[in-house]
Amino acid sequence: MTTIQRVRRSGSLIIVLILVGSIPIRGQTGSVQDQLNATYKGKILLLRNFYSGRHLEYDQNGMLLGGAGSAPWTLAYIAIARVTILTQSIEIVGNRVGMLFQNEKLRPVLIGKLKIRIARPALNIDTEAALDPTFSKIFIEPREDLRPLLPDYWRCYLTGTDLKARSSAWEATVEKNGFVPRETATAMPTIVHAPEPNYTKEAKSRYIEGRTVLGVVVDSIGTAVDIVILEPLGMGLDDEAVLAVKKWKFRASTFNGQPVPARVKVEITFRCCP
Repeated sequence: MTTIQRVRRSGSLIIVLILVGSIPIRGQTGSVQDQLNATYKGKILLLRNFYSGRHLEYDQNGMLLGGAGSAPWTLAYIAIARVTILTQSIEIVGNRVGMLFQNEKLRPVLIGKLKIRIARPALNIDTEAALDPTFSKIFIEPREDLRPLLPDYWRCYLTGTDLKARSSAWEATVEKNGFVPRETATAMPTIVHAPEPNYTKEAKSRYIEGRTVLGVVVDSIGTAVDIVILEPLGMGLDDEAVLAVKKWKFRASTFNGQPVPARVKVEITFRCCP
């Protein structure tokens, strides 16, 4: 197995964002509002469907209103500062949070403000439980299995607990897909054309640096296929790395003079400062 390394360089800008709140409606909503804040205030939750943007609006059933793009899941968290029940809506304010992988653990990074507005149900709300079905359509449950929700290239990472286990899962997957390793190949793949991955604006503005390691099968015509993330960096950079490597062209590995598929690891190092 071969390791291929690329380095990315780009400039950066730090942006400081200030959280603002709203005025609650007092009276009979107070107890439910208190219940919601007791449950959600201070929590970091992952948005279902990984919607991007600073303002998201939902109907009373938890269905998104209007358009919204989809962000990498590592940029789709919200740190909830407050839940407020208003006359016609429920508002959740907080900060959008990105996740950075450090020593196999996720570290939250604040990246901007986020406000969620949910149309208030027509019927009176008298308990937090009445809102649970709506909230579960907006946020992913903390113990929910992410594998069915993410692109295929994340699944090996979520399957294994360390690099060895993830590498084994990837090797088993590609062999199941018909790849036969040629350990006696006379020449391993070499890069012919390698566009650099983009830096996400969230990572660049926070001077996030580090590396992501991908598992890649280079097929017999020099195309990268069966790409998986083995060691992630986070902050959306791993997804950018995968998108870039899909465009790479290689000189294929050879066996007895004939081009054959090969399994390699690709390291991409992100450097935002010269």
